This record gives sequence, C-alpha cells and structure tokens, in this order.
Amino acid sequence: MKFQMLTILFLFISIVPAAAEEIIKEYSGTETVSSEPFTVTDGWEIRWETKGQYLQILLNTDKNVPLEMPIQQMGPGSGTYHHAEGGTFILDMNASGEWKVTIMDVDEK
Repeated sequence: MKFQMLTILFLFISIVPAAAEEIIKEYSGTETVSSEPFTVTDGWEIRWETKGQYLQILLNTDKNVPLEMPIQQMGPGSGTYHHAEGGTFILDMNASGEWKVTIMDVDEK
C-alpha cells in the first residue's frame, strides 16, 4: 500500500509542470543606479543579493513615478520579491557596497 501511494505521488509530481523562469535583466554594482525601463508579464520577481552595508530598491512606473520600496536590506543578505502585476517598470537601486539584482519572469501557469 505504501509503495502504491509513493508511486501515485511520484506520478503526480512528474505530471505537474514546473514554473518556467526567464531572466529579463541583470544589474550589479557597488553604488546607486537606476535601471532602464523593462517590461514584464504578470507574475515576476526581483531577486537580490548584497555584500554591502545596505540595499534599497524602489519600484517605479515607466514614467519614473514611485510605486513602492519593496526591498530594504540592511547589511549583507539576499531575497526575493514577487510582484503579481506585469507592466513596464524602472528600478532605483540605492546601495553601499557590492550588490546584484536579477529581474525574473516567472510563469506560474
């Protein structure tokens, strides 16, 4: 019985497709930088890592109107911010120290 349950579970996991991910843009630096406008579909992420003293990321519209500040990392660290709504955006990275930011299109279908 346990073997049958494991087989069914394995088949279910094998059938369910994994989320497709695509790198849209990558940025890195040691100081404050603004990105060029980038366009993403619904369900995208900002993935960041920093070895510096701080990293703040401000999410703006394509007209550079601030929407929110989803990332405020104090000290070294990393993380992921998920944004459900697609569109065209600009990021402002305010940092002190080495950092890397990757914009990912995450297909959740």
